[in-house]
Amino acid sequence: MNINKSPLSYSVIEAAKAHARKEYPNESCGIVFNGEYVPCQNIAGDPTVDFEISPKVYANYAKRGVIEAIIHSHPGGPLFPTEADMIGQISTNVPWGIIPLVVEDEVMRIGDPIMWGDMLEKAPLIGRTFVHGIHDCYAIIRDVYALGKEGLAAQGVTDEWPYDPITLPEFPRNDAWWEEGKDLYVDGFAQAGFRVIPQHEARVGDVFLMKIRSEKVIHGGVLVTNDVIVHHLPMRASRREPAGMWGRNAEMWLRHEAADA
Repeated sequence: MNINKSPLSYSVIEAAKAHARKEYPNESCGIVFNGEYVPCQNIAGDPTVDFEISPKVYANYAKRGVIEAIIHSHPGGPLFPTEADMIGQISTNVPWGIIPLVVEDEVMRIGDPIMWGDMLEKAPLIGRTFVHGIHDCYAIIRDVYALGKEGLAAQGVTDEWPYDPITLPEFPRNDAWWEEGKDLYVDGFAQAGFRVIPQHEARVGDVFLMKIRSEKVIHGGVLVTNDVIVHHLPMRASRREPAGMWGRNAEMWLRHEAADA
């Protein structure tokens, strides 16, 4: 799996996984501090579907030094962050990790933490495995802009990108957010610094938005050359593709305010 580079040591990962096994079917939770995993009590109202670390415990470690990460398990899934997880990661401003844990036929399968957070070293743009909220269609748009022209050229994505690195806001989201009455792209593009442009004006650096098996705009990508886009669909690796079909069927095209600078 082509994922963000983990800052965790082998000993931390193994300690966090052991804690997840012990706490099953509840979510385990812990803090990485001074290079060690510190198991914490889950004080959530329903620890089978949520976790909460005591604010006093967290504050105590924060006073003593740098908290390096927060790790929790997802017994039975999902294998990606929830909207609440994404909000929590942003508020703490440290990397978060999810330990995937599934029990089938009395056999427990457990994986290494799936890590996310803007402070982590990003996975290469092309060839990523789809992980909602971490490596999805909005995430690749954010990362294209975050890399900027030098970063995109260094990865061999494009030599035509017009902008230096730009940080787009993160939008915490559940999977299938469109089924919850939300409209992530349409409600958020202005906040992210974009405006709608006519399709015939689209040029390198612009974003396209689409409806795919939905009445709402749920997919997006970026024009990285005159005839190539970068995007990321579920169950497919992130990729470069000819722009034709995607451009013709786009619901709208967006241009970032940096183009006006």
